[in-house]
Amino acid sequence: MKVYFLFPILYYFYVSELCIANGQGGTRRLRPMYPHGQSVMDKITNTEIFSASMAIMISREDRTNDVANLTKSATTCSSPSGKWLRRQVDNVSNADLTKFFDWHIHTLPFAYKLFVVRRTDESADMEYFGLDGEFTREISSVHERSRDFWSSHSGVDDDIRILGAHGSDLADREDKLIPTLEVLFGGSYTEDYTVSDHATDIQELISRLPGGYDHPLLTFNAFATDRVDDRRDGSPSIIIGDGYFEFQRSVGLGSEGPEYALTHEHAHHLQFSLLATANTEPEEKNRGSSDQTARRQELMADAFSAYFLAHDSGGKMTAQELSNIHEIAFSVGDCETNNDDRHHGTPQERGCATRWGASIANSRNAASIDLVELKHRFDVWYERIDGFEDLENFCQHHDAVADVISSAPVNSLVAHSMKIFVIIW
Repeated sequence: MKVYFLFPILYYFYVSELCIANGQGGTRRLRPMYPHGQSVMDKITNTEIFSASMAIMISREDRTNDVANLTKSATTCSSPSGKWLRRQVDNVSNADLTKFFDWHIHTLPFAYKLFVVRRTDESADMEYFGLDGEFTREISSVHERSRDFWSSHSGVDDDIRILGAHGSDLADREDKLIPTLEVLFGGSYTEDYTVSDHATDIQELISRLPGGYDHPLLTFNAFATDRVDDRRDGSPSIIIGDGYFEFQRSVGLGSEGPEYALTHEHAHHLQFSLLATANTEPEEKNRGSSDQTARRQELMADAFSAYFLAHDSGGKMTAQELSNIHEIAFSVGDCETNNDDRHHGTPQERGCATRWGASIANSRNAASIDLVELKHRFDVWYERIDGFEDLENFCQHHDAVADVISSAPVNSLVAHSMKIFVIIW
């Protein structure tokens, strides 16, 4: 199962023994074991906002020192989503925050939707997005338009289910929470500490969070999954948590935030299709593992998302709406530039990728660009920005780059890229 995420690794995860106080001065130990090996957790826990992960795990370290380190690193890179997430846990005790992550509570709403719910047409009709379903119509509409656009432009026709993850699902003890815990920890429970005991502890902890089951930490994630064998129906999906919507709304970007989230994750499904094509075409097989780095994949998804949203046959967004999209992409960037596996692009890079994608959609021959050609053009752009220090200056010229590059055949883009560089600089 391939999974791509909107946000850089959001949390550190510890698979060491869990010590759970039994109320009598002793401890009962629970060693997490997963029915699918580590696969179930791996599919959910590689989330975004790695800079925020350092803050979230602040409860395990010295709070003052961690804040000082984060402040120091912010002189060169600062993640808006990381700052926001840190504020959400200011009033959560260190003890509760430790248990929150030890028990993987942040994965439970997503695990429930992916591995417990049986997919039916009726259940699909009941999906909603946002705490009160306020983003449901927008998500459904942009999903349909994005699917139709990529089908007509590139022949990509995926039957993707869109799912909402809700902390409130964990309030249903018998039908939702306990079945989900049995999927994740079924082999770990004993007579001394049962799944029912664990469910009680989790619900009591959630009741102490500000906002309870609506706390954004429970569902601050969005990701795409390819077809899998261990899903109930094995179908590909896009799943977006309520916490993501709350973040975008809190920073004043709630109007375009849902469209960015859906189209970004749909772009990952386009990458699944491109990867499947590459596996059948010898000339594409030799690009090397570097082509699949998290940073490259996330910036590509940002670019594809903005390309659709700006395209006259796609999202048809106005200049102001696209400006908001650039801000949204910027807001989810991370600062973990030394972690190749988890770094998804700095805020500047994420914003720059959407600006590049939108500029290609507005270029002279956008109508003739299919998915494969768009991917090739992205590859040229990505190689040019990789390691580029003055990215803000670079992005100011993205329209000129797009205009020159749009008139070049795909097989000559590499040769033209040096000429473009000379023209601009």
